[in-house]
Amino acid sequence: MDGLVIQPLSESSRTEAAELLGTLNPEIPAQVISERLATITARHPHYQIVGAFVEGRLAGVAGAWIATKVWCGLYLEIDNLVVAPSQRGHGIGSRLIIHFEEVARQAGCNVMVLDSYTSNHPSHRLYHRLGFEIWGFHFIKPVGDWSGGGI
Repeated sequence: MDGLVIQPLSESSRTEAAELLGTLNPEIPAQVISERLATITARHPHYQIVGAFVEGRLAGVAGAWIATKVWCGLYLEIDNLVVAPSQRGHGIGSRLIIHFEEVARQAGCNVMVLDSYTSNHPSHRLYHRLGFEIWGFHFIKPVGDWSGGGI
């Protein structure tokens, strides 16, 4: 998509990003998403969040962590990739993934990983098309105050 700019998300774009993230998790109140986003960016300096802007308007957002695991060494995990419903199908999600693939290569990561809700079939097609494979399952066991948001 011509005119697409991917850049780190500014403080002024965080509210709009939280609203966009709400389209991925509609059962989580917008205020909770904003608070969680603020916590992530404040407590985890290794977390990167970028926006995809089309003509100056936020059209997509994605975050990523770089860390190390025993099984793969250094890895980049894409977190909360979402494209505005009106902007889907224009390559924005692909460009966000390609952006983070370059970040991963520059950081010396061995693999990229991401999670996707089992019901989000359009995202599965995108991830497969971009070379991601399903290598395992992500098991979850709630241990705190869990409302079931996000599933």
